[in-house]
Amino acid sequence: MEKKKKIILIDGSSYLYRAFYALPPLKSPKGEPTGAIYGFIRMLSKLMNEFNPKYIAVAFDLPGKTFRHEEYKEYKATRKETPDELKLQIPKLKEILRLWGIKLIEIPGYEADDIIATLAKKGKEKDFEVIIVTPDKDMMQLVEEGIYIFNPVTEEIFDREKVKKKYGIYPDQFVDFLAMVGDTVDNILGVKGVGPKTAQKLLEQFGNIDEILKNIDKLKPKLQDAFEEAKDRLEQNRFLVKLRSDIDIGIEPEDLHKEKADLIALKKKFEELGFKSLLKEIGKVKSIEKKGEQKSLF
Repeated sequence: MEKKKKIILIDGSSYLYRAFYALPPLKSPKGEPTGAIYGFIRMLSKLMNEFNPKYIAVAFDLPGKTFRHEEYKEYKATRKETPDELKLQIPKLKEILRLWGIKLIEIPGYEADDIIATLAKKGKEKDFEVIIVTPDKDMMQLVEEGIYIFNPVTEEIFDREKVKKKYGIYPDQFVDFLAMVGDTVDNILGVKGVGPKTAQKLLEQFGNIDEILKNIDKLKPKLQDAFEEAKDRLEQNRFLVKLRSDIDIGIEPEDLHKEKADLIALKKKFEELGFKSLLKEIGKVKSIEKKGEQKSLF
């Protein structure tokens, strides 16, 4: 049987933030901040060396409001401004990705997650095996047959059953889970007194929010009151946390074929940034690209 083509979709914004806060504040020989770039490239280099994907893209958020702000003006209103030390690193990272032959995708009005959700759906429809690379648990809602999440921090791969084992709920229950729990970072107010454990138990018992509300009299008095109070905003919460997989992006999975890396320019860029340990990786990339091997995550 012919192996399915693989496509790797990287949640650039989420991982970049993670790398920025997780790694020490490294500096280039010129004194510019480079820690987030270094962390991102280490992760990417490992992915490329391990799997040599023929189809790959990195999606980024753009500054400015999205369609979610139109629904809820306070969306992400409490989120802190991107630190200047991180802002300075983003253009340099994007330049490295282009030199590596990797497509970048950014669409005004949409978040990286929605871009990935749309491409994942298109990829599955065209019989690709889709691997989403993200440390963000909110993306678990996208997992289904043929679409998997790879957490680059823990190096775990999630299929439907792995999501259930880790979180106690299935991927198709994740939107309701997030709607109930809320998100302080995105300024989404959940159901009072409902944390992850309670949400998981309620979904295990009733299946979804609609059934919980239909059976509200079966809940403990405190929870009854909390759901009554939150009833009107739960639908809005669902809208805010559900990822859009129907964006008209004008990009097909086949368009994400990795181009040949400009290894000379890449090496020069790594030297500029002081990435001595990453210079060795360039040789590996060259030999893997020549061989054209493509390994599986499974």
